[in-house]
Amino acid sequence: MRAIRCFVAALLAAGMVTLVSAQPGPGFGFGFGGLDVTNAVLTNTDLQQEIKVTDQQKEKFKPLADKQAEFAKELREAFGGGGKFDKEKFAEINEKRTKLNEEIRKVVDETLTAEQKKRLKQISIQLLSFNVFNDPNAKGGGGGKGGGGFGFRPTEAQRELIKEVQSALNLTDSQKNSIKELTAEFNRTSGEIRREAGIGFGFGKGKQQQPDPEKVAEANKKIEKLRSETWAKIEETLDDNQKKAWKELVGAPFDISKLTQPRQPRQRD
Repeated sequence: MRAIRCFVAALLAAGMVTLVSAQPGPGFGFGFGGLDVTNAVLTNTDLQQEIKVTDQQKEKFKPLADKQAEFAKELREAFGGGGKFDKEKFAEINEKRTKLNEEIRKVVDETLTAEQKKRLKQISIQLLSFNVFNDPNAKGGGGGKGGGGFGFRPTEAQRELIKEVQSALNLTDSQKNSIKELTAEFNRTSGEIRREAGIGFGFGKGKQQQPDPEKVAEANKKIEKLRSETWAKIEETLDDNQKKAWKELVGAPFDISKLTQPRQPRQRD
């Protein structure tokens, strides 16, 4: 049962549908796990506006957006109700997800201009937050590897992006260790703040009591302050050339919370 819920959550977080609720990290970086902006650009109007997607390009995205919605429906029907874990269904759904992601990536790459793809990559890096310093070849979640959050599992495209960023920055071993300590401390402290506010995943623990909205809001403020302070400390570890490279990699800040709003039903023609 837990495996089913975790699998569905992982697929949703990987960008098949935008149903994530999180808070943006201001300044140097942002934190949102495995959401894939290449998938999000098919339907997210704020992202489309940011990279200046034309009406003609939107028309090319529509067939894939329909496939995306159908897959999300199939996913909910297959696993949303719980029940006994079906290993064969698991493999079938995962294979379908992989093929659809590949198709989306191909069409987006062929449709967008070089400038649009550059901006989309910058937003992808902002989305990775501290996870951009993870070991791209590590298996499992990134929380214990100096990442930006619990259970982060990058997509293959995100792994390649992490490698690209790390290659561009060319961090020394000393810098890597310092950043790992800073992000690990952020994970520990932010986790404590969430627990104190009653915020948690609660897998396998039955029905969870909803946390107090005021406590959640206060916790989010504390975490964002902590995130901003952590990024400032990370930036201090970089030399001038690395800072310049990082600025080019991430570009102008984008409000990542715009990627995490519940998607409105699309009007069919």
